[in-house]
Amino acid sequence: MIILVKNATIVTQNDGREIIKRDILVKDGKIEGIGKNIDEKPEIILDGTNKIAIPGLVNSHTHIVMGLLMGHGEGLPLQEWLEKKVWPTEAKLTKEDTKVGSLLGMLESIRSGVTAFNEMYIYHVNETAKAAQQIGMRVSIPRAMFDLMPGREREDELAAGEAFVREWTGKSSLIIPTVSCHAPYTCSEELMVKAKEMAKKDGLKFHIHLSETRKEMLDILKKTGKYPFEYMDSLGLVDKDSVFAHAGWVTKREIKLAGEKEASIAHCPVSNMKLATGGICPITEYDAAGANVTIGTDGAASNNSLNLFESIKLAALLQKHQYWKADVISAQKIFDFATVNGAKALGIEAGSIEKGKLADIVLLEKGANMIPEHDVISNLVYTTGPQNVTDVIIDGRLVLKDRKILTVDEEKILEEAGKTAEDLVKR
Repeated sequence: MIILVKNATIVTQNDGREIIKRDILVKDGKIEGIGKNIDEKPEIILDGTNKIAIPGLVNSHTHIVMGLLMGHGEGLPLQEWLEKKVWPTEAKLTKEDTKVGSLLGMLESIRSGVTAFNEMYIYHVNETAKAAQQIGMRVSIPRAMFDLMPGREREDELAAGEAFVREWTGKSSLIIPTVSCHAPYTCSEELMVKAKEMAKKDGLKFHIHLSETRKEMLDILKKTGKYPFEYMDSLGLVDKDSVFAHAGWVTKREIKLAGEKEASIAHCPVSNMKLATGGICPITEYDAAGANVTIGTDGAASNNSLNLFESIKLAALLQKHQYWKADVISAQKIFDFATVNGAKALGIEAGSIEKGKLADIVLLEKGANMIPEHDVISNLVYTTGPQNVTDVIIDGRLVLKDRKILTVDEEKILEEAGKTAEDLVKR
């Protein structure tokens, strides 16, 4: 498919972070060219006048199916919420539930300018991958593993994780198989070591929750004599191919370690605040140390939203609030976290609008909240929302045009998801 975006204000996110007024030519899933008055006969022309073209946002940590549980167990602290509400309900999920829940989450994500996300889930993950193919989203996805729970055996978990990788490797340009362990408190040391070895063997990304709460941090210290990142490093888990979700309860030594190893940090500010995990993830310090900082929403069960624009804004505000310093982090740096850095964490050639990059592009209407344009990047971080998203291209395919989803029946999915969620919590 050939798509031509005409006369858009392009936030390139290239090395010079240029903002230019140009056309964008998309061909065979890639950005073919950027220039003035491109002479091409495309199948689709999008008028970019009065619009801003940005690289598709990357949600670096989520559980896309969990939107079905939004509001279920509202107001509970993390462990009680997981153990009494989330895990018992998730165990009842069917393949059909998972498919419609995945599509529900992807609909919201696309409308929020997200073109790729880093998933972590255990139940019926093949259905989530199929849903991504159907709707046209890019997803980095594992069959997550944990063996410190009743009914979960280490070898079975490893076999399931590896089978998923084999099933999806090379099958679709949209599906990026990965390896994941849930967390140190649900996974044995042996499982985490073998899972990381599996990832290294196949050159895959590794994804795990870490240091989400003070209790988790202290429990690991008491059990191992090491702080969480030091413990992970002793197992060989900390490197540039690992994504650590949350990572808020850390010492200065751990920040330095994460930076030296160029690990990716998936900061989920809305979910962390809503679950009252305490503390504020020191993303400015991680970034200064050399870590690859990214932004995630977490699941919509703990966030109540997959609106990454909201998480981007709150990530910036929390740093300013924490350090009592309005210029502690720039809008440009925060926007980098959600684009360039997010793409790096997933290992995809995206995150910027440049020739040869993947054609993951979002068009934003310059509505009342985007005017004036004294600082375009500041507007993107502090004022933009899903209401501005008009068109979304993923992998060179137009999935949202003039605010209408083109790839699936949105109305039908919303109806099915509502009924599924209501039935699920009653089972």
